[in-house]
Amino acid sequence: MSRKSFGLLLQKYLRGECTPEEKSLVEHWYGLLEAETGESVDNTDMDELEEQLWSRIQSKKKSENVQNTVLINRWGWMGIAASLLLVGGWYFVNIFGAELWESSSVTISEKSGWVERFNTSDKPLLIKLEEGSTVQLSPQSTLRYPRKFASDTRVVFLKGDGFFNIQKQPERPFFVHTNNIITKVLGTSFFIRTEAETQKVRVEVVTGRVAVYEDSNEKKISEANGVVLTPNQMATYFKEQQHFVTGLVENPVVLPTAIIEKKESSMRFDDVPLEEVLSQIEKFYGIEIIVENEPLNRCPLTADLTNQPLYTQLDLICAALRAKYDVRGTTILINGKGCE
Repeated sequence: MSRKSFGLLLQKYLRGECTPEEKSLVEHWYGLLEAETGESVDNTDMDELEEQLWSRIQSKKKSENVQNTVLINRWGWMGIAASLLLVGGWYFVNIFGAELWESSSVTISEKSGWVERFNTSDKPLLIKLEEGSTVQLSPQSTLRYPRKFASDTRVVFLKGDGFFNIQKQPERPFFVHTNNIITKVLGTSFFIRTEAETQKVRVEVVTGRVAVYEDSNEKKISEANGVVLTPNQMATYFKEQQHFVTGLVENPVVLPTAIIEKKESSMRFDDVPLEEVLSQIEKFYGIEIIVENEPLNRCPLTADLTNQPLYTQLDLICAALRAKYDVRGTTILINGKGCE
């Protein structure tokens, strides 16, 4: 964050508009300064105080480890807050980790134990959670998560877009709250995207299985109104209609479990029945492909589908057999007259 941002933060504090997390972070820096000097900062000259605090922030920015937090005497805070308006910069630190994030603003609540990160850069921001899961937070997006998860569940809150790679822990399901939906996983990787204008939320699964359902104010959340997604499937939640629409992702990828088999298998076909070709493609992508006209399954196909995306493969197949395909929900339908 810039020096201007730091000044604006403190102005918010003096107006009584700061969140507990913001207040806690600034007090954290004063606590570190008092711990280092061994003296109270209440009666310190304003110019000297500014220089000391800025030097301390710069020093912590270069440090690899963050020392334990020393809380400041709350009675002394109001007397020195005004002087902080002169200070030039502000670096947020996760006091339980060694990593400093220059491309994000961070707030930490000492009382609740929650961390909130906002990606201010123009690139994805990698966030490592304490149990090993990771989140690639997209620009202008926010993730709120506990410094330490509970023993029986893992819960985070997302505003915007993010790619999640969740450690498999069946005894501790992982929940992502986004707008009006909840995504529940045991161990998988998936995207969550929010459309800024319409606030439509889309969940796209890369690996594993996820359950997506509406959020509720009730203590017991029913998953009956949701959907279960597998790799290469997605669900879009329409808030106004309060329902999900499922489909396939824009660019399906080969399943991790099928990558080795794909490398060992040839995608070059010479007079091979369509049924066998489609069976191999289904196995690679985990997507159901249905041929509506049964005789078409026996048509021989000669084509080289090597290193081609799924939809390009289908285009080549349909062009060779004078057929057409259509995506219906999470299934691909192929239809044609067959062959002589």
